[in-house]
Amino acid sequence: MTADVWSDRAELYRQSAIHATGDDLDLVVEWCEPGEGVTVLDVATGGGHVARRLRAAGCSVVTVDPAPGMQADVLAPADHLPFADSSFDAVACRIAAHHFPDVLAAVKEMARVAKQRVVICDNTCATTAPPNGRASSSSRAFESPSSGTWSGRSRSSRGSPAPGHRPPTRRA
Repeated sequence: MTADVWSDRAELYRQSAIHATGDDLDLVVEWCEPGEGVTVLDVATGGGHVARRLRAAGCSVVTVDPAPGMQADVLAPADHLPFADSSFDAVACRIAAHHFPDVLAAVKEMARVAKQRVVICDNTCATTAPPNGRASSSSRAFESPSSGTWSGRSRSSRGSPAPGHRPPTRRA
């Protein structure tokens, strides 16, 4: 494998059923409030599943990922987004934040480039397995009304069967 492990796994992410479908994907799309004329930034696009669904719903989507193999529109890490303030109506990030070296910096960057909302969904919130062996998944949407004060809504699933997310690996 090369030093860019994510590019090496790019095709596996594009083909991954866990990444291509799911209630969490539906929720991310819904919370982005898609439609004609809505602009969305898909951060850490991976296999591009969020972008595909948002485009199908009429959005104009720009994808960003630090791994060249993911074939994003823009190559950049989540904590250094090369866009002007308030460039997008919504910013989405699904099943990726757990990979960020500085999650707070990434969230601040997403908020900076979002006009209205930031939607973050990640299913690997804990660093150790809970005692019952079941995972928690969590989705968050943050909205910025004209006052500039961010408000949030969330949906969390506790004690549900583990969603099975693991980064795809190459088979020998």
